[in-house]
Amino acid sequence: MNARQLSRRKFLMWSGAIGSATLLAACTPPAAEVGQPAAAEGDGTDAPAAEPVTIVAKAWPGSPFETESILAAIDEFGEAYPHYTIDWQTEPQAYGQKVLTQIAAGTPPDTMYAGSGDFFSWVIQGVLLDITPYVMDHAGFSNPEYWTHYEEELKRCTWEGQWYGLGSCWVCPHLYTNLDVFEAAGIDPPSNNPEEAWTWDEFLTVAKALTLDSNGRHPDDAGFDADNIEQHGVQWPTWFIPLHAAIGSNGGRYTAPAPDGRFQFDSPETMQAVQMVADLVNVHHVAPHGAFFSEIGMNNLEALGSGRLAMIADGSWNLLRIQPLEFNYGTGVLPYMQTRYTDIQAHNQVMAAGGKQPDATWEFVAFLSGDFYQKTMCQGGLWLPTHTSLATPEGVASWLNADVHPEGYEMIALDYVNQYGHTMYMGPGFWEANGIVSSALDTVWIGEAQAVDALPAAVAEANQVIEDWRNRS
Repeated sequence: MNARQLSRRKFLMWSGAIGSATLLAACTPPAAEVGQPAAAEGDGTDAPAAEPVTIVAKAWPGSPFETESILAAIDEFGEAYPHYTIDWQTEPQAYGQKVLTQIAAGTPPDTMYAGSGDFFSWVIQGVLLDITPYVMDHAGFSNPEYWTHYEEELKRCTWEGQWYGLGSCWVCPHLYTNLDVFEAAGIDPPSNNPEEAWTWDEFLTVAKALTLDSNGRHPDDAGFDADNIEQHGVQWPTWFIPLHAAIGSNGGRYTAPAPDGRFQFDSPETMQAVQMVADLVNVHHVAPHGAFFSEIGMNNLEALGSGRLAMIADGSWNLLRIQPLEFNYGTGVLPYMQTRYTDIQAHNQVMAAGGKQPDATWEFVAFLSGDFYQKTMCQGGLWLPTHTSLATPEGVASWLNADVHPEGYEMIALDYVNQYGHTMYMGPGFWEANGIVSSALDTVWIGEAQAVDALPAAVAEANQVIEDWRNRS
């Protein structure tokens, strides 16, 4: 475990070393955003000094940019609350398990990250504080107009009508493209405008046109060599976020909505979507097999930058990772099978039920959930906004970064997310059940089985796990 007492002096040392003072200065909000209490009127005598408070915050470690950003946020918070010390702790291994161990031992952190796959389990286990009174007393958070996508915010932050966390941001999968590859082929790249999204058939046609074997042939050409492909048209990762987006676009579900949570991979719509993703590799030969990246010694973003891939479907947070590769990249909304759809989610900031100083902790949680921190993370390409204050023309201008975001990216961040973005319920037992389904999916991804044959039995087994967890809870 890495624990760090983060002071203003240490922040200045870090920010100087990273050299991002200009970025951080651009994120400074008006004083009201911090929530600093107004000075009381009086006779001019000094008020008693506030008692020192140490708030223990737990998180998983992030990139250097994330570290820089949280240091900036803690420093800004400290300007308003100089008697508060934030003990920001990161846990690189078995994060969720170690948080629960701390809580069980009676030494919980005051606040922590709760991932999408842990949040509802933690609520039902009783380890999270019901923060509804704090939320309802907050002029911003209590107002549905504060949130860009209020209905989905409620789905991911509340249980039985009560608030147990605040969403950090949105993230979503979308397309990334190598624009030079598209230009060389004379093909228009996908649009960031969701109303111009490709159908799946249009997407497949483009992917075939951008797939080349070692002799320059395309998959539908006579003599195409599927064992010697030099450039694949697309990669569609098969873990749960990009897969949920594909399934939803075909009218299927990954899991049933709360409080059910059972897996829905045995529905015709879901099985068909799974098969269509698998067929990109095994039938149409436009996407690489699973071992491809280890064989070429690159990750998917590096393969995109090198021209071995023309497109990938991956998370919006990869804008942070793609910048150092220094190639001509673009973005676009995902293609759809039946209806436009993308997955949206992100971690929640939560408070432990056993925390000793909830009022002080709430001040920090509310600050982290405000515009200052979210705007900084959006500027770097890691997050997408959830606040309507960041969706106005002035708000967009405060985070949209020409060095990071391709032209028109605000249509993905706002129009696509807020009109076609959907959260997925990941309740108690999700990870165990997902492992069962994933094992069955592996046989589909490598072409050994069809979805209709592999998935029904796995779903029955997975849903028994969900039922067992429900009975346990």
